[in-house]
Amino acid sequence: MAPIDILTYILAAAVPYLIMCACKRSKILDAIGPIIILYALGIIAGFLGLKSDAQTIVTGATIPLAIPLILFGNRITLTKTNTKDGALAFVSCLVSVILAVSASFLIFRPDTKIAGMVAGCASGGTMNMAAIKLALGVDESTFVLLNTYDMAVSFLYMIVLLVFGISLARKILPNKSNTSKDDISKDNDTSQSLPLRQKIRNYLFFFICAALCCGISYGISQLFSEDVFMLVFILCITALGIGFSYNRKIRTTPGSYDMGMYLVYAFSFIVASMADFKNMSLGENVMILGFFAGTIFGSLILHMIFSYLLKIDADTAVIASNAFVNAPPSVPVIASAMKNRKALTTGLTIGIVGYAMGTYLGILISTLLSHL
Repeated sequence: MAPIDILTYILAAAVPYLIMCACKRSKILDAIGPIIILYALGIIAGFLGLKSDAQTIVTGATIPLAIPLILFGNRITLTKTNTKDGALAFVSCLVSVILAVSASFLIFRPDTKIAGMVAGCASGGTMNMAAIKLALGVDESTFVLLNTYDMAVSFLYMIVLLVFGISLARKILPNKSNTSKDDISKDNDTSQSLPLRQKIRNYLFFFICAALCCGISYGISQLFSEDVFMLVFILCITALGIGFSYNRKIRTTPGSYDMGMYLVYAFSFIVASMADFKNMSLGENVMILGFFAGTIFGSLILHMIFSYLLKIDADTAVIASNAFVNAPPSVPVIASAMKNRKALTTGLTIGIVGYAMGTYLGILISTLLSHL
């Protein structure tokens, strides 16, 4: 193992712990929130040269384990309000993407195949863009360019949500969740008061449960083709996490949320360190970048307008938009920043449905725009 890989693992384990301790001791840092701080530190680490194969391993392992861990402590109950808001938020996101990509196309006039790939990416993430590439026969160099822009724009989009997007949405949209910091940290407080030996025993128990969820989900996903592997994988992990939460021992044993959030924090730091803005080359492709940014941020603005008109809950609106743009694996990061773990299931569900239909949407849009 290379020294840089060892350093990456050490930083992934140590930095979140240090930031958590710092936030407990400083009201200012606590107000900023661990996620934003870790993203900032990750960007700095990336500029200082933290580039290794271990980054891919850390980001690939933390979120699949974190999803069931966060879900374990909550028995999911569907209410008329959250079901209605979730459905409206999905429709709002879908319509917003269609309108934003169409308007951006008229302004920047990219190739219709590129428009289709960006539309798919804005409604389910990079995997949809890769599937549309194969379906439309797009060359590899174009895909690499779009993938670079996707990472840059999606990362900037995430920063916007974390820095002021969530708080702004809560000011202009209804806040039906009534989630407070005390509500979200109740499990934390309970687990932190336990003796060290009991903590370790609980964490080991939850790790085995989460690993079991991931293992079963991976085995089931292997039965499907590569283009839907991640969709099935996330769907199975979410379903198993919810299912395990109905076991009283799993649901009432303290520590699962702590452990899940620690993994989310590690993911936030490492994924931010992978951002490579300084090597981004615009050249003659600035119009494509403009089209990409116009689609992503245009869909966000339209979605917030529709959410205001439809009176959708602020947290549901934000996490739905993020699930569309950054795919289901990013949902725990936003749920953590909102201090609303109840929004996790809604975000994952919307993201999975968007993920499932994003490829077809992209191909359809590419076909329709080719007639303009």
